[in-house]
Amino acid sequence: MKIDNLDLEILKHLQEDARLSFRKLGKKLGIPHTTVFTRAERLVKRGIISRFAAILHPHELGLQMGFIIIDASPSESKKIAQQLASFNEARKVFRTFDGKIIAKIVVPNHRTHEGFEEFLTRLNGFSFTAYPVHEVVKFDNSIHSDLLKTLDIYRER
Repeated sequence: MKIDNLDLEILKHLQEDARLSFRKLGKKLGIPHTTVFTRAERLVKRGIISRFAAILHPHELGLQMGFIIIDASPSESKKIAQQLASFNEARKVFRTFDGKIIAKIVVPNHRTHEGFEEFLTRLNGFSFTAYPVHEVVKFDNSIHSDLLKTLDIYRER
């Protein structure tokens, strides 16, 4: 199933404000709210929308964010990434083709970095590089509609 311009408009508006009712969104788009509901449900079933949630900004809450990169062999990286993903502090974990694991970590103690340092002690045995975040310049979890239009699943109507 492809997505079209209407799906992109629905995604754009829901990324901006997931609390927007389907009735209000239908009015904004000039379509029946039942169409918005049907389209949104289809996007959820396909996994394009994984959930509707409040996005919290860790730095604004006084939490410390940081990134770690673990160098692992490609054969070991999956197991290590899964182990790292089991920690509550690991909020996003990615693997690269060459075995590197990149993780976003969120811990307490934004001002002192103690939480980040304490978390790093749990990674004994791994070769890693740590990058505590000093300043957040841009914090955006959405995907821009221009980028969505480049996807193979997009068809223009």
